[in-house]
Amino acid sequence: MKGPSLYLVELKRLARNPLTYLLAGLSALAPMAGYGVLILTIGDSMSALYLANPMLAGGVLGAILFSLMVLLSLDQARRSGIRDVSDAIVNPMRMAAARLAAVWTVAGLTAAAVFLSYLPYTMWKLDIVFSLSDYTLSVCLLFLSGPAMGSLAASALWQLVRRLDVSLLGVLAALAVSLGGDCRRFFLTQWCVPLVPTLSDAFGSAIVWRTALYSRAVWLGLIGGAWLLSLLCVRQYGRGAIGSFLRHARRSALPILAAVLLCGGGLLWRWQPFSDHSPANWMEWMDQEEDRFNEALALEKTALQVGIESYLLGTMSGDAAFTIHNSSGQPQELYFELKCGYQVYSVSANGKAIPFEDLHNDMIASRELRCTLPAEEEIELQIRYGGMPKMWNEMESQLNADTISSQSVTMTSKALAPTVANCVAVPDEAEISLRIALKGDLVPVGTGTATLLGTSDDGTNSWLVEDTGTDRLFLYAGDFITTELAAGDGTSIDFCYSRKYRERLENGALDLMEKAIQYCTATYGPRSGDDGFQIIQTTAFNFGGFAVSGISGMGESYFSDENLADPDKGPGSAEILAHEIIHQWWGLGATLTDLEDPYWSDEGITVYTTYRLMCQVMGREYAHRYYVEKWENTMAQLSESFYQRHPEYLSRLPERYRNDVSANAAGANWYDGNALMIYRAAEQVGETALDAIWATLYQEGGTEMPPYITLGDFLGACGLEEGDVQRG
Repeated sequence: MKGPSLYLVELKRLARNPLTYLLAGLSALAPMAGYGVLILTIGDSMSALYLANPMLAGGVLGAILFSLMVLLSLDQARRSGIRDVSDAIVNPMRMAAARLAAVWTVAGLTAAAVFLSYLPYTMWKLDIVFSLSDYTLSVCLLFLSGPAMGSLAASALWQLVRRLDVSLLGVLAALAVSLGGDCRRFFLTQWCVPLVPTLSDAFGSAIVWRTALYSRAVWLGLIGGAWLLSLLCVRQYGRGAIGSFLRHARRSALPILAAVLLCGGGLLWRWQPFSDHSPANWMEWMDQEEDRFNEALALEKTALQVGIESYLLGTMSGDAAFTIHNSSGQPQELYFELKCGYQVYSVSANGKAIPFEDLHNDMIASRELRCTLPAEEEIELQIRYGGMPKMWNEMESQLNADTISSQSVTMTSKALAPTVANCVAVPDEAEISLRIALKGDLVPVGTGTATLLGTSDDGTNSWLVEDTGTDRLFLYAGDFITTELAAGDGTSIDFCYSRKYRERLENGALDLMEKAIQYCTATYGPRSGDDGFQIIQTTAFNFGGFAVSGISGMGESYFSDENLADPDKGPGSAEILAHEIIHQWWGLGATLTDLEDPYWSDEGITVYTTYRLMCQVMGREYAHRYYVEKWENTMAQLSESFYQRHPEYLSRLPERYRNDVSANAAGANWYDGNALMIYRAAEQVGETALDAIWATLYQEGGTEMPPYITLGDFLGACGLEEGDVQRG
């Protein structure tokens, strides 16, 4: 019987088997486990919670169910007692391949059913951030990958050992190892389903889809090659595994194809283009780093010309021109740093090509290159480079990287162009400019001032970005809208956010965010005193916020429906966004921490400040009802908790439940307990006096563990002793 005919026979056999419908149906229901039972992401964006989690959970559970399906199919002849007869009629190797192909067809049909079944709910839940392309990729790469890879691995094991139980246990063991903490640090160690720490709601998840597709190619090569080798071990003519292998290998091209697949998968693993090769003991290496600074060299001007080569592949090319003053009259060695993943094509000085050396010393996603500048006083150094930026391998578990895609571009510092500040003096008057062409719907924000130069016939916009006093720029491009939020002291803060959130933010949220900025500026002082300060909504892969070079980043998950419904931060979505703005002062500005009190954190003063703001905006009665009473009720419930009253029983719980109880207690203390403690301190010293105390702590920092503000710093500034005010 020929292959296609045999495949159709096997497919019809599966269609008549009730177990097929049971296992496929359970696989189709498996994504429901991702809504709260099986959590495989670490992000809290809407797409992570309601798209990635369900599809990953479905993929993992589907891998187990389809492994069982293919094993039952392969083992049917033995269980029916007709294996010898069946093998005499049909080549068992061909039969094994047909059965795997039939199971894969059922997996594809199951994925199609999942696509249609979960689409309405996912569209409703994600609302303004729903993306059909992300949904399709999630079903194909996250869900379907599990049944496909699981059945392939199970089939390979069965062909080696011909034991259903051993093969299934082998798949379960491999799956457990892959999902373990050690393996989840690396995207290539995920053989069953891809590594997905989160998904972006507004700025695309290109890094996830690229690494997912790449890792699927790697594992298809490795497991596919292993499956072909195991296929040669299919028993025939009464021979064992080794005898069958030797007989089949003599008359088949399968060994060559298997070797090609295995070598291809291995080479793809070895040459993966996504993460760098920074040493594991990178902190020790940084302590031993040589001082490259050269007093004879000074930077006068930097001109960058950058082009996006491919939004699909995430590649770029650039031309960096540095005007450097050499005061020594002698040739000088210059070290410059560049993002890992980029290749330097040429280096020239004053129009003449000069040799350069790549030191290959990867460190935090960048590396050094070295060249020798001529003895001339004025040097025009030109560097041509290009490639795809790599991520720091320590951040691989989060897939946090500079990325280029059709939905957003993030190129910061060395990912945009080489930098020379570690070797060359950069005076305040040093100018830097960037010319870059971007898709029409991508608007650049970041350091410097961006000016639109014009629009070309292909729909791309040419931009000029200028700054002074630096050799680098931080560029973020997306469908940004920029709104000026008045700080109340004659200055303003630019707030840049995705167009997807426009309707949500313009419905009163921006007004309250502006009032939060004005309140914090008046009460605590200006935000870090930086000119041209910006708050930029950034991708979910940043996992929170950051502050650098006059930019404060707010992760997009702050704007998700889940975050905006968090009662710990406020009773309404606008107030929660005000809470996140206040974090620009407390958390990203000044930081509260205490080694002796793990519950002392920025959340308490942020919640308390939100309460004080709402006293002004909505009145003291409203603020007391929705804030103070909520704090008191939460802490009262915590104190009445069985495990709070009897902590000795906590250790008897399974780890997962023990962690849940501890996390709930920590959250209550961080948000409600600390805010209540600060509120009670205000009752003793007075609100006005307490505002002055917090202003001093914000501007000057703490004294016990500077610059951090400890609980002791706060109590000492209030003239209180430990125990005078309590969280409960």
